[in-house]
Amino acid sequence: MTESVYVLLILTGFGSLFGLAIGSFLNVVISRVPHGESVVWPGSRCPDCGTAIRAIDNIPLLSFLRLGGRCRHCRGKISRRYPLVELLTAVIFAGIVWKNGGAPESLVEMAFAASMIALIFIDAGTRTLPNVITYPLLIGGLLANLWRWGWGDPLSYGFDFSLLFSSREEVFSAPWLAIRGGLLIGLAAPLLWLLDRLDLFLFGKYFEVEEFDATDGDFTLPESHSQVAIARIIIVGILAGIGWALFVILSGSDGQLTTSSADRGLITAVTGALVGVLPVWLLRTCYFQLRGREGMGLGDIKMMAGIGAFLGWQGALSVLLLGSTTGAIFGLVLARRGGAGLQTVIPFGCFLGLAALITLFRSAL
Repeated sequence: MTESVYVLLILTGFGSLFGLAIGSFLNVVISRVPHGESVVWPGSRCPDCGTAIRAIDNIPLLSFLRLGGRCRHCRGKISRRYPLVELLTAVIFAGIVWKNGGAPESLVEMAFAASMIALIFIDAGTRTLPNVITYPLLIGGLLANLWRWGWGDPLSYGFDFSLLFSSREEVFSAPWLAIRGGLLIGLAAPLLWLLDRLDLFLFGKYFEVEEFDATDGDFTLPESHSQVAIARIIIVGILAGIGWALFVILSGSDGQLTTSSADRGLITAVTGALVGVLPVWLLRTCYFQLRGREGMGLGDIKMMAGIGAFLGWQGALSVLLLGSTTGAIFGLVLARRGGAGLQTVIPFGCFLGLAALITLFRSAL
């Protein structure tokens, strides 16, 4: 083997070790985020007896195997989800490094894959897709495409939509790039926040009880961990938009080619988000008008916004097609076994997340 192959193998090994560590953190996210708990404090504890887990017993994958899948203190069983998430994250991270040849772009794709893994397991366990993950997912997708188009390699399934919005002269105009990019980034999270409230306007009610409380038709926003986190995410998104605008203005003529390429990536990301959101939202709205009840949660729609922003419009279509097909097959099988028929509720976010991970590796197949 050549020297470059050896280097790539070493980087892939480091990627898998990094995946084990991130997988351990994702287990904390999966366990605590749906309940509005901090992922930082307190430290890891046994879910049965509450005893703090020692550092030696908190080594990803190895500690589970060494302890036989039981707590050292009370001998209670440890869920097999923990080693599964760690192993899955390690394998996916290693695959990302290998696919990209160790390029820095791998870190961006790792962040996206980690978000998908967290959402898959949270939806499987609680039938919810928390805003504190889907909101940053959208902003992260927009910023990822700024970097990948301006300073890295464009998405293999992307397309240049910038000329649909401006002339070529405008594309290279710093003030236009600054204003347009700043608004697209800064308004991303607030628009998702408004999407939540669109339910009230259209249907006179809000469905997602895990995020808000609705009593006697009144819509209230409790001061919760989720709401505080959403407010912070909105502020971060606005600051990121302002930061992009200032960067474009201060980059000068030497940076116009780079910022123009990044702007085209941003337009592609926004288009991908719209392609991911609009079909699902329209289907959800039509279902309510026909059946008088909710057929799909807003969490799935917000998740698709982030997926489309990261993967582009063609990637969003692939995820919708693959996720819908596999979800429908699973739903039919579950309906026949459970006896609930078409009333069977399935965690659609799980299938969207799996489809997104498959689409992420599509270019390497």
